[in-house]
Formats: sequence, C-alpha cells, structure tokens
Amino acid sequence: MNPSFYISIRYFFYKKKTNLVNIIVFLSILSIGVSTFSLSTILFVFSGLENLNKKFYQIHYPDITISYSNEKDFSIDDNVIKIIKSIRGIRAVSKTMEKKVFFHYNNHEYFLLLKGVDIEYGKVMKKFRKINLKKNNKNKFNSLNIYVGWSYVGLYFPILSHVINMNIPLQMFIINSNKNTLSSFFIKKNVFVRGFFHFSPKMDRKYLFCDLYDLQDIMKKKVFHTLEIKIHKNMNMYNLKDLLVKKLGSKFNIITRVEREDIFYKVMNTEKIFIYFLFILMILITGFNLFSSICILQLDKMKELFALWSMGFSLYRIKMIFFYMGLMITTFGCLSGVFFSYILSFIQEKYKIFKIAKKIPFPVKITLKDSYMVICIILIIGSIISFYSLRKISNMIFYSK
Repeated sequence: MNPSFYISIRYFFYKKKTNLVNIIVFLSILSIGVSTFSLSTILFVFSGLENLNKKFYQIHYPDITISYSNEKDFSIDDNVIKIIKSIRGIRAVSKTMEKKVFFHYNNHEYFLLLKGVDIEYGKVMKKFRKINLKKNNKNKFNSLNIYVGWSYVGLYFPILSHVINMNIPLQMFIINSNKNTLSSFFIKKNVFVRGFFHFSPKMDRKYLFCDLYDLQDIMKKKVFHTLEIKIHKNMNMYNLKDLLVKKLGSKFNIITRVEREDIFYKVMNTEKIFIYFLFILMILITGFNLFSSICILQLDKMKELFALWSMGFSLYRIKMIFFYMGLMITTFGCLSGVFFSYILSFIQEKYKIFKIAKKIPFPVKITLKDSYMVICIILIIGSIISFYSLRKISNMIFYSK
C-alpha cells in the first residue's frame, strides 16, 4: 500500500488529539453529504418529471401526425392510405377532424372542441374507450350524435341527465372558420348524447367526440384535418417519418410525438443547467469547510509531519497524505448523501408520501446518469479544494523547526 495513503487512512479513522478537530471533520462530511443529497434528490425529481411527461405524451398524442402544411382541411385518396398502412412498422392509421363548438344553456356558456374520429382511432389511442347508451339518431333531421367525457359530465353539462332521460336535444353551434360570412360561420345543430367516452382527465374535460363521417356530412365536405398514426414499439419514429416524407412529399407536415416533446425537454434541460450551476456554487461554499478542516488537520499533525520529513519523507508524500484525506472526506460525504437520497427517492417512488396539493405525488425516478453526474461533480470539486489546501505545507514544516 502507498505509505501516504496508509497514513491518511490512520489519520482519518483514528481519534484526533483535540475534540474540535473531530467536530470540524464531521461537519465537513455532513455539509458535503447535505449538498450531495439535495442535488441528487432534485435531479431524481427532474428525471421523474421527464418520465411523467413521456407517459403524458404517449397517452395524449399519436406516435406520428400528418397534416397539410398550408391548408387545414385535406383529403387523401384511399389508395394512399393503404400505402401508408402497408409500411412496415405502422400498426394503425386514423382520420380525425377538430372543430370548435359553442353551447349556451341557462346563462352558462361552454366552449369546447368537437373531435370527429373514425373506427381506427381506438387502435391509435389505446386509452380511448366509448360507452354506448342508445342507438344512433341518424333518422333525426339536423342532429348530431356525440360522446361526452365520463369524468366531467357534471361539470360541463348540468342538463345532460335531462337530455338523456327525456331525449331532448341540446343546441350546439359549430364554428366554421373557413367561412367569411356570419351566417355560415356558425352552423347550428341539435345534439343527442349517444354515450360517454373515457380517455384521460385532460381529454375528458377538453373534448367531445363524434363519428367523423357524421361531422363530414354536417360540414358537407369529405375532408379531415389530420392522419394520426400508431407504430410498433420497436420501430424508429424518425426512420418512419423519413419514409413517409419520401412517399407523401413536402406538402405534408409530418410531426412525431418526440418532436412535440422537444420544447418541454429544452425547458427541462435549461432548468437542469441552472440547478447544476446553483448547486456547484453551493458546493464551492461548502468547500470552505473542507479547506478549513484540512488546514486544521495539518496544524494538528504538524509534529508528526516534521518527524516524517526528518526521517526522509519527501514533501510530495507529506502533501499527498492530506490530499488523500480531503478525498476521503469528500467521498464519505458524497456517498452518504447519494445513499440517503436513494433511500428517500425509493420510499417516495413506492409509497407516494410527498404530494403536490395533497393529490398528486411528487414524481421521482432514480437514474444512474444523474448519480454519476453528482458523484463526478462532488469529487472533482473536492479534489480541486484538497489540492489547493496543500500549498502552505512546506512553509509550515520549515517554520516548525
């Protein structure tokens, strides 16, 4: 074993002459541990937010969305859709159309989005479920059958139970933004509730759903707004996007789910950089404790150091004793902080103790990447401070003669 390293281990583990030195070394380990614990815990929370955001986008958005670059409404020949479906890796393709709608009832106004979907939509968005309560009302003139979000029935439609039980339609105005005249800007329709849908709390509150072909009949156009695509798990989205661009041409706007997440990840990465910067400053301030503890240890062991120097120990080896001690203090503090952060994060991940507004548990995800980053940052800063604290050892030994 390296003599300097062996001596540093003895100095670190064996009791010092004065109790004050023990306290200062303990406080140095504690301050580094607290800094490490704080940084790693916050990074685990950020990773949890990223993971939660991925799940959110997987639930609420299709893997690939195709729309026209310049026009909102478009139509694709069925043969082209067959070609898209034949591409290896594509599981389902659904035509969808969205329209803003307006309700007025009992001095209350409701602005929502009406989304027309075809039978393939359930294959594209697996969380989407429909519950039929009655037969289709196609025989009723000037009417539309809709599905209402199960989670927010009472919030948006106080008259809904009356509509279902008494079979009395609710009047709805569809906003047709393609028309310039006021008379054609609002399309008035009677609405019958055919059933309920369940997607997610966000979608249940935001949307009404109906059959795409019924909505096309009302708009008197066999068009739609987007093609929503579901792909197989193991397929690369970017490769499929490139293939679709080659087949469909540049007039189509093709967006992957990952590209929708880009803005969120840019914000998260910016915040992470700020967190790193803030905690590096905090660790540098904590480094003053490490610096002072090494200097006090040097003073405490000055007689032993002079004896070692007299016996032929080089100044380099004497300096390395305290460099190793600084590394040990940093390592113990760093590993203890990461260890307690792992325990807290594991408990939160399993038992959901800490919650936002007493409802939503704090998302936490333990990742090796964050752990490595924290350990590397702490050890690098600890090494620099330990090395800087060795500058005056030679003067201290010469003055102690």
